[in-house]
Amino acid sequence: MTRVDSWRLNLKLRIILALVLITTTMSSLFAYGVLEIKSKLEAAVFGETVRNQLHALQLEREAGTYDASHLFKNWAFYFDANLADLPPHLTQVKPGGYHSVLIDRHYYQVEVSEDQAGNPLVLTYDITFWEHQEHEVLTLLAYSIGIQLLAAIVLGWLASRAILAPVHTFTQRLAAIDPRQRQVRIAQDFKGSEIGLIATAFDHYLARLDRFVERERFFTAAASHELRTPLSVMIGALDILDNAALDGPTARARLRLHRACTEMKAFIEAALLLAREDSTTIEEEPRCDVQRLINDLLEDHQATISAHHITIERSTSDDLILEYSPSLLRIVLGNLLRNAIEHTHDGRIGIQLSSRAISIEDNGSGIPSADLPRVFERSYTTKQDGNGLGLNLVKRICDRFGWRIEFQSELGKGTRVTLLFTS
Repeated sequence: MTRVDSWRLNLKLRIILALVLITTTMSSLFAYGVLEIKSKLEAAVFGETVRNQLHALQLEREAGTYDASHLFKNWAFYFDANLADLPPHLTQVKPGGYHSVLIDRHYYQVEVSEDQAGNPLVLTYDITFWEHQEHEVLTLLAYSIGIQLLAAIVLGWLASRAILAPVHTFTQRLAAIDPRQRQVRIAQDFKGSEIGLIATAFDHYLARLDRFVERERFFTAAASHELRTPLSVMIGALDILDNAALDGPTARARLRLHRACTEMKAFIEAALLLAREDSTTIEEEPRCDVQRLINDLLEDHQATISAHHITIERSTSDDLILEYSPSLLRIVLGNLLRNAIEHTHDGRIGIQLSSRAISIEDNGSGIPSADLPRVFERSYTTKQDGNGLGLNLVKRICDRFGWRIEFQSELGKGTRVTLLFTS
């Protein structure tokens, strides 16, 4: 499931859950209110009725006119001798009114009082029918809450579809945009809808992006021509000097100039390659003798190696020939070797070559473990005058060609960098 699909699902669930929560809360509060009102009304009505009836019966008893036939159906009056028939639940009940007293699966409204002599008088009214009615109402309310809950889920699902339909169309429209296509605008497709404002803002962003890409394209095209041309002229002039008879130091200087111009041209081509989205490659044979390349890099840094009193240890089982551009490998290995040399004093640097990997290990200053995840960031550097470009460029080249680079370092003990060619 993509992030967009997950977001849509989460939003849909939130809409449904919100509607279900609102419906359930309102229905529950309504049901609770109905039951509470019914319970209080019953207690008031039945309590007042039984209380008045007990008072009337008490007056009849005092006047000597009481007769059991005066009682209504489902009523029972306990006094004097028939107190022996009083249910055990009511024998210790204090004077007052009691609603919904359960005795042998029957519900009673009970009123307890005393005569002038202090003898107890108990009047009960069987309200089981009314309590069953209340239970039926409760069951009906429970079913209605369940039905409303199901209705809320269905309505929430339908509402979420209607709400998210423009968002879904908008995301599909964005996903269909080709990054290489310019002057794309989408606001017209959503005019009058809720997404119209977002689409308009996105069009403004696309317009700014178009201008930015146009400036980048102009720069890369201009740099490709204006930088390569003078370097090619310089390299051509050095080629002519190759035929001249020069002494040892002058010949070595000419060779270093030749190599510096070649490296500068390769760097420009690599930078332009990384600035493009297409598959344009560097204009040179994709074949590199790694042993020879490392020899050239060590020779370029020989002055620093001698000044830092560094011992170079090399280990290889056989010649390593890689089907990659020498210029790209020169940039990658050059940056890794330069970092090892600059951070090592009075120590050693080990270079190990295997069939598909290159390892460079030093016993220099090392990198704090907390900084290891940041070594490839553009802003990270350990040098006062550094800009963090070197390792960032190395990482971008590795990512472009599917190489894997691994850093192992410990502060004060050194660093080991392994470059793995996985393709």
